[in-house]
Amino acid sequence: MKSAVGHSVPVALYLGLILVPVLLALDRLIFVTGSNPIEAMFQLDEHPLAIEAVRFTFLQATYSAILTLVIGFPIAWWLGRYEWKHIGLIRAALTLPFVTPTVVAAMGFLALINEGGILASIGIDLRNETGIIGSFSSFLGIEHSGQIIALLLAHAWFNLALVIRFVEPKIATLPPRYEEAFRMLPVGTSPLERLLRFWWPMLRTPILSAFVFTFIFSFTSFALVRWLAPEFWTIESLMAIEGGAAGIPGYREDVSLLVLGGATLQGIVLLAALGLAGRWQQKQSYEIELVSEHHARKNIGKPGLLQRFGILSSCLFALAPLFLMVLSSVRIRDRTSDSYRWSTEAWSYAFDGNLTYASVPDALTNSLVYAIGCLLVSCILGFFVAQTIHSLEEKNKPKLARLIDLLSMLPLALSGVMVGLGVLLGILKVWPAMFSWYALPIIPHAMLTTPFVVRILLPAMREIDSDYEEAGKILGYDGGQRFFRIKIPLLKPHLVVAAALSMAFSLGEFGASWILLRSGAWGTLPVLVDQLMSRPKYFQLVEPIAMATATVLMCITFLLFVIAERFRSHQGGGF
Repeated sequence: MKSAVGHSVPVALYLGLILVPVLLALDRLIFVTGSNPIEAMFQLDEHPLAIEAVRFTFLQATYSAILTLVIGFPIAWWLGRYEWKHIGLIRAALTLPFVTPTVVAAMGFLALINEGGILASIGIDLRNETGIIGSFSSFLGIEHSGQIIALLLAHAWFNLALVIRFVEPKIATLPPRYEEAFRMLPVGTSPLERLLRFWWPMLRTPILSAFVFTFIFSFTSFALVRWLAPEFWTIESLMAIEGGAAGIPGYREDVSLLVLGGATLQGIVLLAALGLAGRWQQKQSYEIELVSEHHARKNIGKPGLLQRFGILSSCLFALAPLFLMVLSSVRIRDRTSDSYRWSTEAWSYAFDGNLTYASVPDALTNSLVYAIGCLLVSCILGFFVAQTIHSLEEKNKPKLARLIDLLSMLPLALSGVMVGLGVLLGILKVWPAMFSWYALPIIPHAMLTTPFVVRILLPAMREIDSDYEEAGKILGYDGGQRFFRIKIPLLKPHLVVAAALSMAFSLGEFGASWILLRSGAWGTLPVLVDQLMSRPKYFQLVEPIAMATATVLMCITFLLFVIAERFRSHQGGGF
């Protein structure tokens, strides 16, 4: 009984953290619109931009997920099959984009596609759509195809790590004797037959999981759409821009219908996708035995020229936007002569805060405070939620465990913008005084990062041998001693990864922070970058200052990523 209460309290607290703002926001929107969520979803056409936004959201998310798999699978295959020197550095380079804040990713790709950039210099003008891109657009009859290409590439770049993280460890830890045994069968002599009958069943779960998560992150993309495809709307970007007018009785009812209906549609789609991914991952943890990745790689040997060139190209693709962003912070364009000069002047402006309400040190301080608060809340709640799910699985209650697992991922289905709108329309409409509470952003940040903590810790808990618990009982340890002397040490690497990544995601969180902080003096670094890029570009240092600010954010998140990568386990794959 005591154990059941101990497990239910953190789950109730976490579900309350998620559901209370959302339910209050729903109540507000239902009151203003007079429609329920399902009715509002079918009334989206009352907003002039909603239907086109829905169509573009599905198309770009699907194409982005396909492109990411096309680019990422060969990389994951090569990494998993061959022996590589400095495999840790290669993995770090290829995984770095995923922990890069989305606003930093947007700045990096702007530096890549801007006028005077590398792509423009070789005739690929994705920004102004001249030359080859202009001819391509005219031939296909698609307007702003350069923006679409830039957005799809940015999504593939950002989500590349998902394919590698899911697929590569599965390949690297598969016992070589499985493939050797299959080759001895009559159907195993053909490469195509091996692909269809051996590798696809083995890799189906991680491939489909990578596709689903890539679809989810592309579906809820905001910063990349805002800056790389400004001529297009997604559900997320439209609700973010228009959502400030929602929830006001008698004013712009179409906006309230947009937020209510758009959030409902987004929630249904993403919850279904997350439910599938969660079920696949749960099945994957019991599928086959695994071996050391070093043992498996020796069976194939050293990579050839094609594999080396492919991995080198992928690393350059992963690092190029970030490198160009750093260069753009010290490369100043002289508008009078249309030439460039090198200077650190933009960095001085960024740290002095001459163009915005907050300087880089001020915004960094706010970001770190929110990140530390987020770490404490999300890691504590996430640990006990994961523990509850694992305990229910051990007690043979899979349906209840799956339900809590699905609910724990609910914020991913709501997205950053929707979480921010939920807090704004829910809590702040009921208790307006909270708008002046400095620590308010910790709430949406913790809501968004706790699912990642659960996803990191839950597979680790499933892998702990029950014999350790029995040994602790034999030694006379009580429940608390077994927890601190056995479970915590065994989970230490995973806890470090969860803590580092929760801080990194909090530091880079843009959607919810943009909703709550875009007009205040407590802005975070991502919001500061957006404020700078939104200013008129008559002052030649505006964009370099934004790039300098984004570089600071990138360096902080990169440090946290290095800490996480130092402790992260690659055994078996997964999220």
